[in-house]
Amino acid sequence: MSHDLKKNKLLKKILGALGFKVFPKETIKTERFIESASFNSGDLIKLLIDKKKINNIIQIGANDGKSDDFLRNSINTNTNVLLVEPIKSAFEQLEKNYSGYKNVKFVNKAIDIKSGKRDIFSVNPKYYDFYEKKYQSKDVSWLTVLASFHQNHLEYHGIKSNHIQSTEIDCINFKELIDQYNFENLDLLVVDTEGYDEILITNFIQNTNIRPLIILEWIHIQKNKAEDLIELLELNNYKFLKLSKDLVCIQKNLLFN
Repeated sequence: MSHDLKKNKLLKKILGALGFKVFPKETIKTERFIESASFNSGDLIKLLIDKKKINNIIQIGANDGKSDDFLRNSINTNTNVLLVEPIKSAFEQLEKNYSGYKNVKFVNKAIDIKSGKRDIFSVNPKYYDFYEKKYQSKDVSWLTVLASFHQNHLEYHGIKSNHIQSTEIDCINFKELIDQYNFENLDLLVVDTEGYDEILITNFIQNTNIRPLIILEWIHIQKNKAEDLIELLELNNYKFLKLSKDLVCIQKNLLFN
């Protein structure tokens, strides 16, 4: 047995003992291909809209309505949508990207557990040229998707600390948002807030009686917090479907009616 082969077998044993599983490169390639061909969150939303199961949608962290976003291409021009985005530059693009959609409302605020003012962190546009070179792209306006209440979230994604700006923004809580815009008959809540998702979903469940379909990004949630969130949602009759980086939380009556 060659030295390299022995070394690889030993590495696999060590990783296995630590709870990791090593997959062949071909398996990983196949997984990526299968995932690219599979049903996604946007497909699910479009199907439910076509079947009249979804008529009213709130999206928290709508960004520009295009970058890393499945919603705009899933809805039709008659769907009632409330789009919430705190970053001004992204918000302006959001309004442009939804031009022609008759029943869309826009809110240039952040959702938080209480209303008021709060600092949000984002990439300072004057450093975009650095990331154009880094990512070999002429357009890095999508960096606004990284905006977060926590600076370390941006640093984790490779943003230099001196490239991060802090901006004071207006925040509104779920109850005030829903009351103000008359979205009590909410069918779908989409949340993508870069690491703040489980806090907002927990707050939504605890402070409203509305139980819509919920789609959130699970990849930034710590395991213990994910366990608490799942337990809370299960107590409120939710079942779950993982579609790539999205967790789809579905009420039992939507599944079986």
